[in-house]
Amino acid sequence: MMAYVSEFSYGDGPYLWDLLPSVGAHLGVSGYDHDLIGLPSSRRYVVVLVDGLGWDITLRACAQAPSIASVIGDAAKLSVCMPTTTAASLMSLWTSVLPGSHGIMGFSFDMGQDSSRKVATPLSFKEPIESASSVLDAMAAQGVSVSCVVPAEHVHSGLTLMGTRAAEMIGVDVTDSPARIDATVSASQRGNQSVVYVYESRLDQTGHKRGVASQQWATVLTNIDAFLEDLRSRLDDDVCLLVTGDHGMVDVPSHARIEIDTDPVLNQDLRLVGGEARFRHLYTDHPQAVLERWREFCGADASVMKRRVAIDSGLFGPVDPAYLTRIGDVVVVAHTTAYLTKSFPGEYSLVGMHGGWTSAERYVPLLVDPG
Repeated sequence: MMAYVSEFSYGDGPYLWDLLPSVGAHLGVSGYDHDLIGLPSSRRYVVVLVDGLGWDITLRACAQAPSIASVIGDAAKLSVCMPTTTAASLMSLWTSVLPGSHGIMGFSFDMGQDSSRKVATPLSFKEPIESASSVLDAMAAQGVSVSCVVPAEHVHSGLTLMGTRAAEMIGVDVTDSPARIDATVSASQRGNQSVVYVYESRLDQTGHKRGVASQQWATVLTNIDAFLEDLRSRLDDDVCLLVTGDHGMVDVPSHARIEIDTDPVLNQDLRLVGGEARFRHLYTDHPQAVLERWREFCGADASVMKRRVAIDSGLFGPVDPAYLTRIGDVVVVAHTTAYLTKSFPGEYSLVGMHGGWTSAERYVPLLVDPG
């Protein structure tokens, strides 16, 4: 059993979930007393979250991103939470705790409340659910001007409201760079202290559709790089610009894609399948049998473990008992493969994927431009 426990360790950091508390420390926000990353001191911060900006792929693509390349040498390499997926990672950023404490256990999971026996997908939440407290809201409560510049469809989403209820929400089309820059600059100038969170979605979307090795992905990175350069040129000199990601991404070839639904070994005894293709929650009334079959089938291509082993390994951090059953009875962390299900038909069209434990998925850069 220990072989399945010891391979997962977050190490000594720094971590993505330390970012906002470190900003809070510089702003004198009570409860956040230490800069855990080593940020420049400032009264004003702009945090740009580039969805899918992994450490490995950023280093490889510096030729397409001269602005990023100019600061990557001083960048911190941050660990993100498991699973390495947007909903879990953003909640860890916003709340400064791991999924076991904020309850968003992945792209999808069983909340035990749906009579139709479907898993919940946080990116589609229309209303917020109970979760951990927000660092952004703590800042706002203590007088910091907090704003979020996000796509218009995110402004009232359940997941966004779990991240903050106190921030000024500014909805701007992600393709309208001038409007996003205007909104960000204006928000950064509010009050005596300010924090502006900016969400950039295009890199992740292109990676999923075209792959991180594609020219289309490189082109989008170049466009984002130009946006960041223009943004920096417009921000006041006293604003510290921080750019990071929520996870990386890997391209999964067709021969490494396995369909759960049509395989009699893998689909036997499954009640629900959650997670995503590279990190599966398997819900079953027969966890030992499922565990044994999946381990034999997967071999070295994935780590397969029962819920308790996953928890004891620290994979989700400390787990609140209220969120315990959101974790699969059996958890599958893919190394070289992807496990697809028709419950999520969109997976079949993806080229780039994430969710797993590989370096390419679990490390992101923190690019710092102090102004």
